[in-house]
Amino acid sequence: MTRVTPDDVRRTRFGHAPSGPHGYHPAQVDAFCARIADTMLGRDHLSIADIRHIEFDGPPPGHRGYDIDEVDDFLDHVCTELEYLRRGRGRLPAGRTPDTLTHDDVLRIQFSAPPYGFPGYLADEVGAFLDRLAATLAHHGPNGLTPRDVQDITFHLAPEGVPAYHCEEVDAFLDLVVHQLENSEASQH
Repeated sequence: MTRVTPDDVRRTRFGHAPSGPHGYHPAQVDAFCARIADTMLGRDHLSIADIRHIEFDGPPPGHRGYDIDEVDDFLDHVCTELEYLRRGRGRLPAGRTPDTLTHDDVLRIQFSAPPYGFPGYLADEVGAFLDRLAATLAHHGPNGLTPRDVQDITFHLAPEGVPAYHCEEVDAFLDLVVHQLENSEASQH
């Protein structure tokens, strides 16, 4: 994965939508990218869910908007980058690569509560998964999690008043875990 810096986010420009009233409003996308860059620098507080749920207007009349797929793909990539930053990737010991998730990283993970009025995954179930993932990363044994295990995992939604985690944040983290486990399997063959 190519690392994305705050400067990269600010400088990113997107191609135009094919034609007609399709596409995203360029000024709105550019302003949102500036907020993402500020979030990466700790000056703003967008969550991964904020990024995944953003909705842009169409372009102004008579203008072409940004290509929707191009913008959406970029925002997905940025979500992954923010997840790495939240893990403290910038403080990795020498010799570790940015894409390496460790036992200690898993123990430090903290997910947000779901937004008010939205359901979240049961915190106890997510916690049990994190314990199993930490054990997998610490021991690399035959009983560890596989990419398929992670892809197939389902967490129940928490009833109101029960501790819960933000679904979008947990899902983004699971994507990172699958990516690392797949890379780990490929390097062992």
